[in-house]
Amino acid sequence: MSENQILFYIHGLRPILYFPSQDFRAVDETLRELVGDAKIREFRQGLGPVDFDTKVRLAERTLVQFLEAHKDTGYDQESFLLLKDVHKQLEDGSVIALLKYISERTLYSEDYQQTIVIVSGECIIPPEIAHLVTIIPQEVPSQKEIEKIIRDYAEQLNFTIDAEPAKEEEIVGKLALELKGFSFFQIKQVLDLAYANGGKISFEDKDFILLEKKQIINKSGLLEYLEADCDAESIGGLEALKKWLRRKAMIFHDLDRALKNGVDVPKGVLIVGVPGCGKSLTAKTTAAMFGVPLLRLDVGKILGKYVGESERNMRAALIQAEAVSPCVLWVDEVEKAFAGGTGDKGHEVTARLIGQFLTWMQEKSSTVFVVATANDLENLPTEFLRKGRFDEIFSVDLPTPQERMQILKIHLRKRKQYHINLDLSEVVKQTDGFSGADLEAGVATAVEELFLSGQMKDGLTASKLVDAFSDITPLSLSLRGKFAKIKEKLKEYSVKPAHDSAH
Repeated sequence: MSENQILFYIHGLRPILYFPSQDFRAVDETLRELVGDAKIREFRQGLGPVDFDTKVRLAERTLVQFLEAHKDTGYDQESFLLLKDVHKQLEDGSVIALLKYISERTLYSEDYQQTIVIVSGECIIPPEIAHLVTIIPQEVPSQKEIEKIIRDYAEQLNFTIDAEPAKEEEIVGKLALELKGFSFFQIKQVLDLAYANGGKISFEDKDFILLEKKQIINKSGLLEYLEADCDAESIGGLEALKKWLRRKAMIFHDLDRALKNGVDVPKGVLIVGVPGCGKSLTAKTTAAMFGVPLLRLDVGKILGKYVGESERNMRAALIQAEAVSPCVLWVDEVEKAFAGGTGDKGHEVTARLIGQFLTWMQEKSSTVFVVATANDLENLPTEFLRKGRFDEIFSVDLPTPQERMQILKIHLRKRKQYHINLDLSEVVKQTDGFSGADLEAGVATAVEELFLSGQMKDGLTASKLVDAFSDITPLSLSLRGKFAKIKEKLKEYSVKPAHDSAH
């Protein structure tokens, strides 16, 4: 929100302005610039009253005592009460009563004006004063503003980003894109860290940006930051899906130039189908292919016990994903995550979360690429299948013989047990109807048996693999009914097969 808008609210006698932010310094600077010489009295949770300009602690007072002492000062001159990190005390009846008293004086007394400014990372608004509160959303700088911040920083500390102007423009553009979504305060922290490390700033400092992104996610508790340590070669089969992802990866690897040339930001992909056939692995692989962080959204962490808390948590999680973009946001088993959102028995809160998430998907312009995976299509809200939410929807099925051969080789190489003379043809025949997860389990069992029998030096043979798989019941048999329903449901939807056309 612009400073003019904030000033408009102040002059329009909005009694309580709420900044959901931890960037206290930025709010201080904005407030001082807007109100000039007006008196600003500050209270900080844990310290009590402090001098606004020097930040020196003034007295031992509670918030109630502070508000009581200054509730009538608005008659003398236009003044401001700046309250920081007081969100937990907003449930105190005495605090609510004093905030209402001051607000009503501002609204209805001609000779009184005292604006209350609340600054806190947590946005908690009691219903008793909700009608008096105006939320001032935290603004993050645009791409152009970040580029200017980087150049100004280099000029201030007297170093060049690169000797060649064209190359400098490219580096600054890429760094700005990585920093997009950060606040001014967070950008300054990253630049200080990078400069302290090498006395200048370059694209190699992307590592410091990733560290800061991890900090943001780890502190929030709403999203999970995962390490994507696999690549496209980790997936056996699914060639059509991998080919599609490689095209999107080319955009992400040159994202700044692509966006400046009018290329649409890739939105995401929905992968549906039978369990154990590579959906989750594809989500992890996508982040590695794109060269960006991988975040996982667990809706269980989003759900809260208070009215409006779940929606607030979802909004905060999506804002955090945008703050660390470009990134991949993985929603695993999306049909379970948003279970109960449709039909007569649908839960009202879950329905709102679905609407909130899908609206964000439809309207977002950020570089957050969503990978959603689903097994049980019967419980998948149909809204997820509408065009415009995802760039594409792919279906996965049990691997073909050729794909089973690929998958077996991948897991044998992973365990250093594949060699050119190992004939897998009999194993491939034996594993008809096995999923990728079943194949991995069989290889793991065979290698474990080889180790326990003391025959690691001899190496794994085809017969030992056959023996290992003979003891495994594939999911397609143990969950025969569920697999049949999934395949039947897939026929109803016009989705692309993730396997190649020969499948």
